[in-house]
Amino acid sequence: MSTPDISQLNSSQQEALQTYTSVTDQDPIAAISLLQRCEWNVQIAIARFFDGEPATDPIAEARSALPAASSRQTTNLQYESLLASTRPPAARQNPEDVVARVDTSPTTETQYRPSLLFSLLFTPINIMYRVFSTVFSPLGFLVPTFISRLLHRLVYQLSRPVRRALPPAENARRFIREFSEEYGESTLPFAESGFNLALDNAKQELKFLLVVLLSPSHDENQTWVQETLLSNQLKSFCDSHKHELILWGGNVRDSEAYQVSTSLQCTKFPFAALICQTSESGSSAMTVIMRAAGPVTGSELVAKLGTAMTAHQAQLGSARAQRAEQQASRSLRQEQDSAYERSLAQDRERARQRREEEEAAARAEREAQELARALEERKNKTAQWKQWRAQSLPLEPGSEVRDAIRVSIRMPSGERVIRRFRAEADLEELYALVECYELIKSTEGLGTAGQEVQEPTNYEHEFGFRLVSPMPRTVFDLEKGGSIGERIGRGTNLIVEPVAEDGEESGGEQE
Repeated sequence: MSTPDISQLNSSQQEALQTYTSVTDQDPIAAISLLQRCEWNVQIAIARFFDGEPATDPIAEARSALPAASSRQTTNLQYESLLASTRPPAARQNPEDVVARVDTSPTTETQYRPSLLFSLLFTPINIMYRVFSTVFSPLGFLVPTFISRLLHRLVYQLSRPVRRALPPAENARRFIREFSEEYGESTLPFAESGFNLALDNAKQELKFLLVVLLSPSHDENQTWVQETLLSNQLKSFCDSHKHELILWGGNVRDSEAYQVSTSLQCTKFPFAALICQTSESGSSAMTVIMRAAGPVTGSELVAKLGTAMTAHQAQLGSARAQRAEQQASRSLRQEQDSAYERSLAQDRERARQRREEEEAAARAEREAQELARALEERKNKTAQWKQWRAQSLPLEPGSEVRDAIRVSIRMPSGERVIRRFRAEADLEELYALVECYELIKSTEGLGTAGQEVQEPTNYEHEFGFRLVSPMPRTVFDLEKGGSIGERIGRGTNLIVEPVAEDGEESGGEQE
């Protein structure tokens, strides 16, 4: 027998092989041989992998029991296949499979507790319903759906016990605790949150949500839990898909689990449903993609879960890739916006600094211009004041004035000037003479008339020197005022001493 070649399989066979290997983790070469013996039926192959192959092949026996197909039958099959291809496709998604959040608020829960007389009247109906549902369950498709649901809700609403309502998270922890106490410590990763939160997490993280609903009042509950829910096949399946599967369980005696069973259209216990986000129901809805109502074996449940998950893994993978791309685009856009904001802030800071530097330079230039203008104005006023003061100085008294005081002044240039002053003349005349001597000298003598100059307004002249008598050293400053006769006496020799910028030199006036 030749080795099977995976490249020679068609698309449906490759999909069946992928589903089978994702559930059983078997080598693809050995898996192809088993799938060929099972006519590429994934569920039968998974069941044979876990339970072992039977002594006789039922598929081969059924094929040998069929009569040989005639040419007429072949023609009819081809004609029916052609008709089937021309029929419009059936709806891919049932609106009843869309799963919505359930109301878990205790204030909105209404508990119906029938009276004793009403319960006694409906007891025969309850017994008859259980007997008929057990005996005629294979013929249940003949009974209209709404009648089955009506009788189911009527009977089980009367017999449903009432327990104290708890918050969703506490309710989930109570279910896990009671499950462990009754069936032993379980390794199943039940979510310790309410159904709404588990549904939101599965939707947000693009995962599968496996909902398990138990009813302790049913006879099959104990056997189903021990042989199916706690089987090694389901445990291995949950471990291998722990990163993409959320498991949530509930007891229908609790209000939340009962509302979940109503939302999932549960008609038989024990019940399991697989929920995920599908494109048929829109991007914001969760849909039931697999239901397992009633007792099923562990291998059958694993096969159904594997088939359903494999059929929707590509879609969820595409949704995850799209969401990752959107998140990457959002992150890139945020980084670009952040970089743009930083660049804009830097540009604003540079513009602010440049503006401040320009304003400081302009202000410094204005201050320099104002200072230069002020210095120029003061220089002009100083020159005007010297011209005015030179014209206003009195003439030197003659020899006929007996109280005239003779003063000898040595200028900074080394020239000595000798002049007579009236005794009552103010000491400021002596300072004015020294200040205006160069101007007086240039006009060829004191008292010569030139162009009349007015005294400058808003100007107070400051002398940049002081008159000092060397022996003994005596400073004749203007602050004390007085006349020349009072301050100097009959005559003296004076020196013009410039005033230092840091203040006058030490020394007092001695007369």
